[in-house]
Amino acid sequence: MTALAGWPDGWLAAFPLAVGAGVVLNALRLRRRLSALPRVSPAERDEPLCWAGGGREEAGPDGPYALLTAANAVLSGQARRAALVHARDRGLQVLDLVPADLPVERALDLARALDPAKYRTGPLARGQGAGFATVVASGVLERAGVRGPDAGGLEAGEYGSVTARLRQYARPRPDGKGYAADLAVVPCHTTPRVPVWRNRRAWLAGLGVPPLAALGGTVLSYGLVWLALLADIAWGMAAVASYCAAPYITFTGTPLSPRDLHRTALLRLAQTPWTLWRTLYAPQSDWELDRAQEKEQARHRYREDLLEGVERFFEPPRYDCPWCGARSLETHVAGGDVVQAKPGRFKLDRCGECGHIFQNPRLNEAGLEFYYRDTYDGLGATFCEAVFALQGDAYRARAEMAAAHLSPRTWLDVGAGHGHFCRVARTVLPGTAFDGLDQGEGVQEGHRRGWLRRAHRGSFPGLVDEPPGRYDVISMFHYLEHTPDPFGELDAAVKILGPGGHLLVELPDPGSRTARLLGRRWVGWFQPQHLHMISIGNLEDALAARGLRIVARERPAARRDHDAVISVLTTLTALAPSPDWPWVRPGASRARRVAGLAAAVPLLAAAAVLDVLLAAVPGTGNAYRVLARKDEG
Repeated sequence: MTALAGWPDGWLAAFPLAVGAGVVLNALRLRRRLSALPRVSPAERDEPLCWAGGGREEAGPDGPYALLTAANAVLSGQARRAALVHARDRGLQVLDLVPADLPVERALDLARALDPAKYRTGPLARGQGAGFATVVASGVLERAGVRGPDAGGLEAGEYGSVTARLRQYARPRPDGKGYAADLAVVPCHTTPRVPVWRNRRAWLAGLGVPPLAALGGTVLSYGLVWLALLADIAWGMAAVASYCAAPYITFTGTPLSPRDLHRTALLRLAQTPWTLWRTLYAPQSDWELDRAQEKEQARHRYREDLLEGVERFFEPPRYDCPWCGARSLETHVAGGDVVQAKPGRFKLDRCGECGHIFQNPRLNEAGLEFYYRDTYDGLGATFCEAVFALQGDAYRARAEMAAAHLSPRTWLDVGAGHGHFCRVARTVLPGTAFDGLDQGEGVQEGHRRGWLRRAHRGSFPGLVDEPPGRYDVISMFHYLEHTPDPFGELDAAVKILGPGGHLLVELPDPGSRTARLLGRRWVGWFQPQHLHMISIGNLEDALAARGLRIVARERPAARRDHDAVISVLTTLTALAPSPDWPWVRPGASRARRVAGLAAAVPLLAAAAVLDVLLAAVPGTGNAYRVLARKDEG
């Protein structure tokens, strides 16, 4: 029986079967993840264990343990002792506990976000959990600035942010096999009176996962099942059966036995939209109200900043090239703020003599503060952290390039942020001590996490008093283009490096095919933050003029992915900015934003294909790396 007329005959059965198969395969994928979670076994004897506040200091790898719990979470004494033994015997600093009867939707949230193998071994893996309880070394709590155990437990949003944060403080294991953080299923029971949707939105937001993004897969699969049913009733019922059986497939044979498994499976087709609705539109928690108040305060500050207009954020325009001094300038690209859609228009000029591209007029100090605000810290800190955590392969490739030519004892990363590169690079160069420098407070946070041996906060030229030769390598990854005076930065590097030291620079490539193909939509222009776009020839000439000899260069290998996809997203940002952003002028339409998101879906699919094609074309890149050596004498 056909419900949708006009479909090709072959699709009437093929589409519902494909949907059903996809649902089953996804359930098997999630089952494999959950099967990898270890069980906490009850202690066989009543050992003298150590919780924060008393007992033996040697009980954990970083001082005594503490137990953090969500509000209304209850663990028996036996479960507590078993969890502590599990953490202590495995040398863990952070152990997130997953209750064995975790409700289906919350367990699926965990399974979708968590890959246990990557969680244990990935240097940049973000904290995940079930929002129930966490065993954590008190030393980690102290370094992370997290308040100790509270008899009332933590609210869901706060607990989510703490969970994401604590994993970043877990030290590498002494044996080099991953990090001292894990999850385990504990034999205890959740509170059946608490609906599955209560606090779910706040928990996801606290983890740094936009609730709409987290629930997008659920909406897509639910919509496909209904479309399969409308395409062909008979075959569509097979897709519905697969959808309802998916929870059984996911949890059978795993350590989890959700308390609502049978009810959820039986009523899934009707229950899913209700759960989604209640998740998204439940009353705001206190934590969410606090975040909303912070955003309103930020909105008030931005409103005051914009009352005087954005023209005051610019220096007078230049009529000569800052690289070679020539006066043959022409506009290369112009556009708005592609990072946050803040008001303003920015222009990049190109020198006809040397080809240098630079922002003109350039942002002044007040302008840089305005346009950087809430990008890498403040309101944008969580998103920025998530983006950096996805760059592990690029960080590793940078370290491997250096490792192919030298074995450094000490390394200074300039523009280090929190030290994400240094955290990954240590897996390639375990004998190297990594320090970081940045102007933001993130570099100090990186030191507290243990990602950086030392943290220098301030400008790089201000570090010239360091004894020459302290560092074997100085790196500048996507840093020089942000600086007002690239020559001054290179001069400082030459002064700090001793004979035989190396400078490793990575920059966006303004002469790449990708830049030419995407034009002003190329994300590499990154206005308004990129002040100078330096070609590889100009950079190598500047290095040679300072006595640095080129040892190696990489162009296609330095490629950063997803340029076309990001171009679509930045276009969406320009045309339909989110009205929730505090710098967006009043009158921004939420309906326009939603319509833009919907229209962007097919464009994003096409852009993803284009990115794959670009990556496959030999010689096509969008960035370059140069390794240079300061020779003796």
